[in-house]
Amino acid sequence: MTGSAISHRSQTLMRLGALALVVTLAALWLPQSAFAVAPGDPAFERTWSRTDLPVASNTISRTWMWGPSAFTSPMVEWMTDNPGNGRLVQYFDKSRMEITDPNVDPNAIWYVTNGLLARELVTGELQLGLNDFQPREAAAINVAGDGADANAPTYASFQNLLGAPPLDEGATITGRVDRQGNITDDPTLAAQGIIATEFAAETNHRIAAPFWAFMTSSGTVYEDGANTTAPLFETPYFATGLPITEAYWAEVSVSGVPQDVLVQVFERRVLTYTPNNAPEWQVEAGNVGRHYYEWRYGAEPPLDPPVAQPGSAAIGPTPLPSLFDHTGMTRLTIANHAAQPLTVTFEGPESRTVEVEACEGCESTSEPPSSCAVDAPSVTIDIQPGSYLVTSNRPESDAPPLSGPWTVVPNAGYGACFFIVTDS
Repeated sequence: MTGSAISHRSQTLMRLGALALVVTLAALWLPQSAFAVAPGDPAFERTWSRTDLPVASNTISRTWMWGPSAFTSPMVEWMTDNPGNGRLVQYFDKSRMEITDPNVDPNAIWYVTNGLLARELVTGELQLGLNDFQPREAAAINVAGDGADANAPTYASFQNLLGAPPLDEGATITGRVDRQGNITDDPTLAAQGIIATEFAAETNHRIAAPFWAFMTSSGTVYEDGANTTAPLFETPYFATGLPITEAYWAEVSVSGVPQDVLVQVFERRVLTYTPNNAPEWQVEAGNVGRHYYEWRYGAEPPLDPPVAQPGSAAIGPTPLPSLFDHTGMTRLTIANHAAQPLTVTFEGPESRTVEVEACEGCESTSEPPSSCAVDAPSVTIDIQPGSYLVTSNRPESDAPPLSGPWTVVPNAGYGACFFIVTDS
């Protein structure tokens, strides 16, 4: 259209039974940096960069706090207290970044939070809102070491230890936890010289000395475009949350070799201390993000999501799913709210192309539609779950293509409405 800039866009269409809801989630995507996929929000990249960019660039040697990259695309997950019942999240090896309240100052420390994933894994309570929980079984996934180790403690092993009394300040930690959650005293562990220190009155647990030293340490961080020396965390509990168990020793296999490892579960993370590691790697954060994804969605974490095509506009985050038993498959409904035909391609675990005919009576507008037209043409397909590069084109329009990664989960249904906006 002469004199107008044409923008081809999509928005989330959620179908829950007979109810159709429309959510628009604005996300500014940045050029690819250290991520395998562009972050879902610039604050996600800033949060990752502060602790993990110095590790990725080999400036400092220490545990990842998030991981080398995200392993999902930006996704919308349930948060029943939010408008549209969703919030923007992205999964990393060690945790999940989330923006629960997009109206908070984006520069505030709690604008990006990492979920209470370890607490959910131990309690078996899947959080869907501030006070909305879905009861499940605690995760039978190893908290540390090799995933195939049949003797290592799991998250479920700690469920009955949440109310265990705290050790005295300065007490040497000699308790050993097994896979069944039994605690035995092993006096030989006193030789490790690890004591209980900081007390968290809110949860009635005491933090092991190596973990408290790590949580309150300073080191190389990335701020304002440069490396600097500062506290690793703005507050000691920012990354971990409060302790929900005491610290216990456990024998776990690491690359097939049995080792004694100190383990403590916090609300957001699991920290481990391995005496045999090099000093800079003795304290590590567990792979809670990967474990949680597997527990929540019943599937192995997907391969790294693909990168958006150069020169295309962002397609936006993966829509909010409705969950149902679908024999492990994913159902996608693509609707076309525009007078030009639509082509959408999916490249990932399988390759699919969706052709949607033009919508009669649908016109381009200067603002996104409040909802997809009731009679908008749509196509529904079933595909394998995983991460896809999704690209949409309109061959009969000057609108630029949309492109970006979507991570879709098994036994879920997604809907997306594609439309055209003109800026005169």
